[in-house]
Amino acid sequence: KKVNNTDISQPKSLLISSKHAYIIGDKLYIANMETFGNEGIVDGFSNPVSCKKVDEDRLYVVDKGSSSVKIVDLSKLEFLGHIETGDSSMPTNIVGSWYRAFVMNEGGSTFADRDSSIVAIDYFQSGVPVNNLSGKLDVGYNPNSAAFSTNNLWVLCKGVYDVQDPSKNIESSMYKIAPWSNVIDDDKNLTGIYNADNLAINESKSRMFFSSTDGIYITDLTIYPILHIPGIDASFITINTESINDSTKVEYLYANDANQSGFVLKYEAWTGSFVGSIQVNGNALDVVFY
Repeated sequence: KKVNNTDISQPKSLLISSKHAYIIGDKLYIANMETFGNEGIVDGFSNPVSCKKVDEDRLYVVDKGSSSVKIVDLSKLEFLGHIETGDSSMPTNIVGSWYRAFVMNEGGSTFADRDSSIVAIDYFQSGVPVNNLSGKLDVGYNPNSAAFSTNNLWVLCKGVYDVQDPSKNIESSMYKIAPWSNVIDDDKNLTGIYNADNLAINESKSRMFFSSTDGIYITDLTIYPILHIPGIDASFITINTESINDSTKVEYLYANDANQSGFVLKYEAWTGSFVGSIQVNGNALDVVFY
């Protein structure tokens, strides 16, 4: 893809923070949100997949290829260092709140290449910037996404989904974690659900959403799926609250579908009802509101 005459190779994910867009492709691309002009490119990754801005000067970039988190100095556009997430752990996603980030080690697609760990990294201690590994938790097979509710971190584990050997497939699961003590509070097997991914939570922190091989599921915080949107092969889910009028707000779910190239699909998040679609030039990889 080309943006303002800058080639973006292998685009994968997007983070918008303040007036900047951080685009993860084969490199880290930084763009001004007002002009979309190029404000810097950082190279030197093996296979970057996602990122988290932890303060005005530091960006954590998950490098799946090197099984590490690369720390980027945003003022100098160079590496400050890296934090290893485990041998061949293949980290895929990062979330953070307050002073701590969590990295999901997704592992590989086969049973032999599975992983079951998440890594905690503290980026502040007593208000002082640090980059300290603060814990490692074993959860279900192949954790790939997470979301914070009011008091907990919810981690989605896809299980094992091997298209070459379906006999080895294992159902997905969800873990409820106390993020400030790094303790697992609860877990639940998602019966009959495979290859779950893209966990998202609504603004009121009352419902969660995730994709799977047979569509999108909507669940409350008891981890009991209450709604199902079948037939959608989504690689991202975004929840956005929108004002209908001065007194009414509605939550909508945005997702793509591998079977409907060039469209972003829109649903009512509380009912799963289809609202409409947005046509885009190319395959939609992510939707971010700011």
